[in-house]
Amino acid sequence: MIKATRVGHTIVCFINNKMYQKTFLDEKELISNYELILNTSDEDPEEIANLKAIFEIPKTSEELEIEKKVEEINRNAEERKDLLQWMEDIKNLGDEHFEVKGISLYMKGIPISVPEFLAKEFAKRRENEEDLKSLINFWRLLALNPDPRCREDLYKFLINNHMVVTPSGYFLAYRNANVKKASNNRILEEFVAAQIIKIKGWKKSPKNYIIFQHLDSNELECKAFQIIDKWFDSENIKRSDYKELGNLQDLSDEFNENIHELGQTIYTDAHSGSTTIIIGQPVTIDRNECDADPDRTCSRGLHLGSTNFMSRNYFGSVGLVCLCNPMHVVAVPYTDGQKLRTSEYLPIGIAEYEKQGKIIPIESATFEYDYATHTEEQLTDMLSKARFESLKEHKILPLEITQKQLDEILKGFSESVDDMREIINNRVNKV
Repeated sequence: MIKATRVGHTIVCFINNKMYQKTFLDEKELISNYELILNTSDEDPEEIANLKAIFEIPKTSEELEIEKKVEEINRNAEERKDLLQWMEDIKNLGDEHFEVKGISLYMKGIPISVPEFLAKEFAKRRENEEDLKSLINFWRLLALNPDPRCREDLYKFLINNHMVVTPSGYFLAYRNANVKKASNNRILEEFVAAQIIKIKGWKKSPKNYIIFQHLDSNELECKAFQIIDKWFDSENIKRSDYKELGNLQDLSDEFNENIHELGQTIYTDAHSGSTTIIIGQPVTIDRNECDADPDRTCSRGLHLGSTNFMSRNYFGSVGLVCLCNPMHVVAVPYTDGQKLRTSEYLPIGIAEYEKQGKIIPIESATFEYDYATHTEEQLTDMLSKARFESLKEHKILPLEITQKQLDEILKGFSESVDDMREIINNRVNKV
């Protein structure tokens, strides 16, 4: 039994021969805790721990902030220890992808040292082949970004905002847009685009889903083959109330292949209303037209953000899911950690929102290979001598990369994309 006494609103007790004291302003809290103390067994370690917690003095906001910083320092020290050990192993044993020169980590074929923050990620993920290849492709593309500030800060931005790096090295981002010109099939078109993104994010095949439309309300439903019968057998669902519109993948292909005959919805930015945005087509501006100053959060360039930044009807009525090539990022503003500027992005689908208005994030991406081909074509263009010299003159490529080294980066990127295609194709689950 714990020895305790009350003096006014103060409780004094002895736990393992150590005195504990606390004053309670609330009478009910005082009585409740006093009874708890009297009923605590001095032989039960869990009850003793709970009892000690009562007497703990709440930490101030300053103390909590200091504690948070100490935890971060300790975590970074542990990650750095793992990184240094891995670099030592690379020195002694060699590595397929990396090499160490002095105290810097390099990816073979790229003469730019890997930023420490990204190097820690390589060290953490080195045992996961798919994760590692995604980061390798990411760095191959980011190394071609001419701005060293982007090369230093972009991956940190993505990690802090829980943003996905896809198998080919791009990252998923979001933006809102307004409808500039609606197609006759806009509602179905946007529904299909949203379902494609969601289902591929689940690592399922869109070929195994059917779109239905309610005959009275026109409400659309997307159901997997295996649950259609169960869905119609439920109490409030009648098959006669619905019209089958077709297979999800077939409908998506039809919209993409017959864009000129069917028309396609055109979106635009809410700020200027001048940008043409079409799902599946890259949106680009000249890099020289973008503001590369990271201290300016709202300035010239194509804006993309995290799910924390985007919400329903914020600078646009429609949410878009986009792919961005790290090579094209222009500025990662320090004072606003939720959006960035780029000179190119690819809108790939329609985002869905939670009831509170926040975009529902895509957890993974297996749907980017058309854009991978687009990037390969861009890199191939860079290999022509005239184009390469022009890019160097305009500082679109870092000057320390030679044409031969760029050729090696392109070769590695293409081979890695082919490997990832095979992994993804073998991994997609069928429902």
